[in-house]
Amino acid sequence: MRKLLIFSAAFCAADILYVCLLPGSWIFLLAAFAAVLSFACFLMKGPDLRRAAIFLLGFSAGLLWCCGYRAAFVRPAEDLDGKTRTVTARISDYPQKTNYGFSVTADLIVNGRTCRCLMYLSGKGGTLQPGDTVNVKASLSAANQDIREGDSVYYRSRGIVLIAKTSGDPDIRSKSYGALRDLPVRFGHLLKNTAEKLFAPDTAGMITALLTGDKTGLTEQQRFQLTDSGVYHTVAVSGMHVTILLGIVLLLCGSGSWLGSAVGIPVVLFFILMVGGTPSAVRAGCMQIIFLLAPVLRRENDPPTSLAAALLFLLIGNPWSVLNVGLQLSFASVTGIFLFAGKLYEPISKKKWVRRLLSLRCLGWLAKTMLAAFCCSIASMIFSMPFTVWHFGVVSLIAPLTNVLVLWTITLIFSAGLVICLLGLAAAPLAWGPAWLLNWLVRYVFVVTGALSKIPYASVGTDNPYLLGWLILFYLFILGICIRPRAFFSAAGAGAVTAALVCSIVLSVLDYRSSDFVFTALDVGQGQCLILSSHGDTTMIDCGGSDPAEAGEQAARYLEAQGEFQIDHLILTHYDADHAAGVRQLLERIRVREIILPQMEDDSGEKAIVREAAAKHGCGMEILKKDETIALESGEIQLFAPTSGKNDNDSGICVLASASKYGILVTGDLSAAGEYRLMSLHELPDVQLLVAGHHGAADSTSQTLLDSVLPETVVISVGENSYGHPNADTINRIRNSGAVIYRTDETGNITIRG
Repeated sequence: MRKLLIFSAAFCAADILYVCLLPGSWIFLLAAFAAVLSFACFLMKGPDLRRAAIFLLGFSAGLLWCCGYRAAFVRPAEDLDGKTRTVTARISDYPQKTNYGFSVTADLIVNGRTCRCLMYLSGKGGTLQPGDTVNVKASLSAANQDIREGDSVYYRSRGIVLIAKTSGDPDIRSKSYGALRDLPVRFGHLLKNTAEKLFAPDTAGMITALLTGDKTGLTEQQRFQLTDSGVYHTVAVSGMHVTILLGIVLLLCGSGSWLGSAVGIPVVLFFILMVGGTPSAVRAGCMQIIFLLAPVLRRENDPPTSLAAALLFLLIGNPWSVLNVGLQLSFASVTGIFLFAGKLYEPISKKKWVRRLLSLRCLGWLAKTMLAAFCCSIASMIFSMPFTVWHFGVVSLIAPLTNVLVLWTITLIFSAGLVICLLGLAAAPLAWGPAWLLNWLVRYVFVVTGALSKIPYASVGTDNPYLLGWLILFYLFILGICIRPRAFFSAAGAGAVTAALVCSIVLSVLDYRSSDFVFTALDVGQGQCLILSSHGDTTMIDCGGSDPAEAGEQAARYLEAQGEFQIDHLILTHYDADHAAGVRQLLERIRVREIILPQMEDDSGEKAIVREAAAKHGCGMEILKKDETIALESGEIQLFAPTSGKNDNDSGICVLASASKYGILVTGDLSAAGEYRLMSLHELPDVQLLVAGHHGAADSTSQTLLDSVLPETVVISVGENSYGHPNADTINRIRNSGAVIYRTDETGNITIRG
């Protein structure tokens, strides 16, 4: 079976080269060269040459397969890019609610060709079900992002090659609700509805996520505390869930028997389809199927080969899935567990106090489970930690402890939740009692993760150079533990790493507070979140972004990384979600002394949400009715009250901050007309930094304002959007004024120190 391992590794290498590096003109030449070398090696004798031949054959096959996949599935979608037409589509999932309607995956049929697409629908699109065939007019755009051009590959890595934005309600042409292909998705939806009826509102989301992979039922707070405590992977249907499910089947049918394989394989396949074919589920499913088939085919089960075969299967289905974050983390974690978990478990289990725990009659099984969870957590970090740092810029340090305390409960919750939901489908009254009991086990998970996630530095961001340096040291320490556990796993080693963490935190805090001021524009996507700190006095201006709750969480992580656990003043320029909707999550993590709001009405409801959250957390609140000045140790912050008398972009607060003779002007979403009014009412000084109004929109950051305040630097807080921000004319105006432009969508967080 090791031949399959070599072939799969070569196929994967070719896939990565094609997707990330190689230009198209060299592909066929390289594939042909590899094929010729492979044939030559086959003709020669020797095991090493045979292995080289298999590797070269896999490499050539990988390149050719990527070319064929692009020609068959991607180029037809690219031909439709930018076109608007009436299309026929077969719905393959249930619609998901969005801010503007619904989105759903579908197989789009155009000119006799089928393309996997993501459709955005109007409000009535929420009634669609898997199996519906619809006609609808849609604007089509190819999800042809290219990593070589620096674009996002989110959709392509999930097999979606077209984006269809529909206009009007879809016309349902036919229904095929009995189709076998839709049965897993429909059953998953039925399990979700059953879980929502049986379990309490605060626990149903967790049960649904474990059973079906649908995480929409989790609250924002639950998602963040699971992430910060390092166990969010438990609700992203993983190999653990597939293993538990197969374990139940084999327990009932017998391990190693024909019956176990005959029942287990269909059950595993059904579960993979039910949860949407996520990479982690497919990876685990392939490995378990190989495990079941090995004795039947009289082959020895080889975990590395099984892992490679699973990757090969995923890449054949979609070569761009190699860029899927879930796939990378899943395979990296499992590889680390295969290589190092056993090496860790053995020396730790031989320690005297550990042996005593493991030998306990009543709690020995729990101690073994906790120790296994700890070893697996440490081992998985070896390869997954670099991917986590690269993609998310944050690492959970508390994860090993959290896994020890809660991972054992996930097996019970998943198993019991599945049995209870199946019982609820047959006779709901019989399931109410067990469901009530299981609620408390789920609440235990949330209590533990909530408490651990609030520990200072439970998770560490990488935008702090001191903490980034410590993370490198921590990674080397973990690597040393896994390679030589007896030498590195000691109190002295752990103490040294802890002392290094304390030193990095102290240096970080001293560096941050020693500056006269530190101004940071956080990269929150399409939104704005600005932080001004001066000698321990912290002011935040706005808190919202593409994902508003994520903006609040990101702001909290940034401040905690600098040793700041309190905001003295939170100023909201206005109530648009991209400026204010992150406040609720921010208040869950950071203490805010005072929130300053504009005197204006709000139709979106954000004002009421902010006031409710402020009351819940005991924050002071002020409605700004007239101009006000906040004194700082090295300067001041002037707040200009709204003057337009309307409820529009011109009715927000403007902020002029000065620290150590460095001036900063923030105008919110003020239009050119609002800027004229501001300048007519106030004598604005020259400023060194101007935050572009309305994310660089065409009607903001006027030439008159630029000529008046003469900024040296202009910061544009912007992310991917459909509004055309920042506008090209605005960019040209700023450049012609002589100012240097920095954009959060290009440079990430922008920090200026004085």
